[in-house]
Amino acid sequence: MKKITLLFLFLFALQSQAQTYFSENFNSGTLNGWISTDLDGDTHLWNVSDASAINSNLGTGSLVSYSFDDPSNLPLTPDNLVTSPAIDLTAVTATNVVFSYDQLTDSNWPDEHYAIYITTSNDPSVITASTPIYETDITDLALTNKAFDLSSFIGQTVYVSFRHFSCTDKYYLIIDNIQVKTLPINDVQLVSSDIVRYGLINVANDLSLTLTNKGGNVINNVTVNWNDGADHSATIPTSIGIGETVTINHPTAVQYASVVEKSLVVTASQVNGNEDADPSNNTSYNKFNTISQASVKNVLFEEGTGTWCQWCPRGAVAMNYMDSTYPNQFIGVAVHNSSSDPMRLTAYDTAAGITGFPGMNVDRVVKNSGVSQSLMVSNFNQRKILATPVTLNASGSVVASAITINVSATFRTVFAAANLRLGVIISEDGVHGTATGYKQANAYAGGASGVMGGFETLPNPVPAAQMTYNHVGRNLLGGYSGQTGSVPTTITDGQLVTYTFNYTVPSTSVIANMHAVLVLIDQATGEVVNAKSVVLNTLAVDSNNYLKDAVQIYPNPASDHFNINNLKGGDYTITIYNMLGKAVQTVESKNVIENETLTIPVKGISSGEYIVNIASGTTSNSLHLLVK
Repeated sequence: MKKITLLFLFLFALQSQAQTYFSENFNSGTLNGWISTDLDGDTHLWNVSDASAINSNLGTGSLVSYSFDDPSNLPLTPDNLVTSPAIDLTAVTATNVVFSYDQLTDSNWPDEHYAIYITTSNDPSVITASTPIYETDITDLALTNKAFDLSSFIGQTVYVSFRHFSCTDKYYLIIDNIQVKTLPINDVQLVSSDIVRYGLINVANDLSLTLTNKGGNVINNVTVNWNDGADHSATIPTSIGIGETVTINHPTAVQYASVVEKSLVVTASQVNGNEDADPSNNTSYNKFNTISQASVKNVLFEEGTGTWCQWCPRGAVAMNYMDSTYPNQFIGVAVHNSSSDPMRLTAYDTAAGITGFPGMNVDRVVKNSGVSQSLMVSNFNQRKILATPVTLNASGSVVASAITINVSATFRTVFAAANLRLGVIISEDGVHGTATGYKQANAYAGGASGVMGGFETLPNPVPAAQMTYNHVGRNLLGGYSGQTGSVPTTITDGQLVTYTFNYTVPSTSVIANMHAVLVLIDQATGEVVNAKSVVLNTLAVDSNNYLKDAVQIYPNPASDHFNINNLKGGDYTITIYNMLGKAVQTVESKNVIENETLTIPVKGISSGEYIVNIASGTTSNSLHLLVK
C-alpha cells in the first residue's frame, strides 16, 4: 500500500509540472526550420525581425507579417502562411497538451486577421483546405499570450501554421514565444490587481482581479486574499478555460471611514480548492489613498502631431472638437514632431515617446494611442470621473515679457513618502508662419478620405498662409517630469504646497494666446494626477501698469454690453475668458483716443463669471465681469 501511494504521488508530481515538447523564440534571427509560403505571390511573406524596440518581451527575433509596406508607403493585402517544423507528440504520456504563443499588433491599426491550423501535413494546400482551430480579427492592443488545447493530437506528429490574410492597410502582425507543452493541473496567474488610486472616504471601491488559467484543467473557483494589515480572503466562483483570461472583482470592497494611505498586497493562493501549482506569479501590489473631499479632475491630452504628417489634420480637428465640447475638464497640448516642423520642442517630443502620428498620451497613463474624435471622447469620459487628491491653481505677475507663475496645490489626502512633482507646460494658440515648414500635409484633400473638419476642401499640402495651429507646446518649466523638490515628501490633509516658476515669453509669441498648463506628476508611475490650464494674461499684471489702477469696466453685471473707460491713447486687445481660461471673445481696438470709452458687446455669451483682459503693448490688466 505504501509503494502504491508513493507511486501515485510521483505521477501526480509529474503531471503538476509543465513539460515542454516544442519551443521557439526566433532569437537566432532565422526561421529555424519554419517554412514561409507566399500564397498570393506578392513577394511579401512572413520573416524574422527584431521587434524588441516595439516590446522588449519579444526578444531579438519574432515572426512578422505586414499588411502595409513602409518603403513604398502602400497598403498590402497579405495571404502569408508560415509552418513549423514537425512537432513529435507520439511519445507523450500526459493527458493534456497546450499550444501557446504571444501576439502583438500595432495599437493604432490593430485589426489584423489571421488563423491557426494544426495539421499532420506541412503541405500548404492541405493546410489551407483544413479547418483552423482559431481565426480572428485582433482587438487586443497589448502583447497578449494565447493558448489552445492540443490534447486531441497526443500520439501524433503535427505542424502548427499561422496564416495572415483577409485584411489590408493595417500594419503588422507579430508572433513569438511559441511553445507546445503539458501544464500543471491547477495553476492560476494573477496577471494584475487594479483599484482606483484615490477614493473618497466612506465609499466602496472595487478591487479588480485579472486572472489567467495557466493550468491543464478548467478553473471553477479561486481563493484570493487582499491584505492591508488585515486579511480579506474569499473563494470566488468563476469559470476560466485553459489559457483563458478573465477579470473579476473581489467580493470584499476597499473602503475606509477616514483619510488613510494604504499598501495592499493581493495574493491568489488556491485553485479549485487545491494549492496553486506555481505561487511565483500569484502576488500583486496596489497603493490606495482616501481623500477628504472631491476636487475637479481635469484630463491632459498630449497629441503627437507634425506638419509633415498627412493624417495629422485628424488630430487637430479632434482637439478642436474636445475644446469646444468639453471646455470644463479637457486640456490639450500639441506635441510637434520632426526637425522639419518649426513648432517642434525637441525635449517634449522625445520625452512624450509618441511613435505613431497622430498619436496621443492621456494623463500619461494611456500612452502612444491612436487619435480620433471617438477615442478622445472615450478616454476623456473614463478619466474625468476619477477621484483626485489635489486642486491646482496659479497666481502671478508680468513685467514686459517676464512671467512669474506661482503654482499652488491643495492636497486632500495624506502621504508618508510622497514622490510627486509640480510642473508647467507652456502652450500657444493662433500660431502661424510663412516658412515652408508651416505647410500642413493633408491626406484629406479632395474628400477621398472623408470629411475632416474642412480639410477635405483644402489642398495637399495646405499652404502656410492658410494654416493656424493651436495648442502648440512651447516650453516645459521644470522639465517633462516636473520640478525636483517642488513637493515635500510628507503631506497632510488640507496642506497647501506652492512653487514659483519663471518664464520669458519669446518675441515671436503672443502672450494673449498662451496658456500655462499646471501639472502634478506621480514620479513612481509618470501619471499626471491632475492638471489645470491658465491663460497667461489672466496672471499677467504689471505692478507698474497704469491699467491696473485706472481702468474700469461697467455696467457689471452686464447683459448686452460693458464699457471700458480711463484708457490712454493707443491700440488695445480686449479678450474675455471664461473661468477655465478659455477665450470666448476677442476685440481689437486701434487708435483709441485718450479717455475714450470703449463699448464691448457680450450678446451671445452665456450667463456667468468671466475675466476681461485689457492689453496694450507690454502692459495688461485683468478684471472680473459678471454676464447676466
